[in-house]
Amino acid sequence: MQKIKSILHVLFWIFVFLYTLEVLEYDYGFELAATLTFFEVASYAFFFYVNLFILIPVLLVKKGKGYYSAGLFLFCSLLIAMTYILDIGQYYNDHTNRVAIAFLLNYLLYALISFLYWYFTLFQQERQKSLALQNEKLKAELLFLKSQVSPHFLFNSLNNIYSLSVIKDDNAPVMIEKLSDILRYIIYEGKSKEVPLEREVELIRNYIDLQLLKKLKAEKNIQFSFEGVQTHQKIAPLILINIVENCFKHSNIAYSKSGFLEITLHVKNDQLWFYTSNSFKPSNKKAGIGLKNIEQQLKHNYEDSFYFKIEKEDGVFKTGLRIDL
Repeated sequence: MQKIKSILHVLFWIFVFLYTLEVLEYDYGFELAATLTFFEVASYAFFFYVNLFILIPVLLVKKGKGYYSAGLFLFCSLLIAMTYILDIGQYYNDHTNRVAIAFLLNYLLYALISFLYWYFTLFQQERQKSLALQNEKLKAELLFLKSQVSPHFLFNSLNNIYSLSVIKDDNAPVMIEKLSDILRYIIYEGKSKEVPLEREVELIRNYIDLQLLKKLKAEKNIQFSFEGVQTHQKIAPLILINIVENCFKHSNIAYSKSGFLEITLHVKNDQLWFYTSNSFKPSNKKAGIGLKNIEQQLKHNYEDSFYFKIEKEDGVFKTGLRIDL
């Protein structure tokens, strides 16, 4: 991509050179016209790139319009002053004042061109960045769907619910409703930009209840607590549940009675705090990409309005998340 841009730049200045040469050749002949054209195009290119790579990013972006206007004025003044010092008018068989005005107008033209080029390049970069983040979000949601709404997950859940129905356990209809609610939430509400925080909390509770159907060895050591959740609070969907899913997936609570899983959520002063802590058996396996995708979702939805931390030490895996709602 960068190579293509460089080629386009070269072609642009070749076009400017040939156009200027054609205009000047009529009055000055080819040899002198070529020399004057080289000087003009070189000065315009110099002005173009100084404005593009120095004045705009350093003054306009970081300092503001006032500093940029002052910088542009001083730069133009310096170049115009050079036309008087070098007495450029003598080479054009014209008065230096008229030549200086012509150069000034051309400098302003190339200032505009360089600004438009910078603006559309920035727009393209931001658009590509946005598309990339959206793509990461879709990948994360797809990974969650594949890991949870898979035939294996559905089979285990339905099989456990079937076992309850055989013994006529009163919990069977409740578990069917929970599974149905999870699937409905993921398929429909998961597509929304924001959902009520209450629904995400309910999803976590339903998910934990379904996991407990597996008769986990450490099921008594699984805790989920929350406070400060109100009806008006909203959150991007499938972020918290992805963290919870990661805890269950990589913990040792299924086969170790000493295992544990603690999930805490509280909201205060329009800030959501979400902590997880679970035991796990250390292994040499490489870390999955689930948490990386979660972080990409957070960046996409909250930009700089979040904090996400991961700790793994002495057989305990912890995550800490803060989101400005």
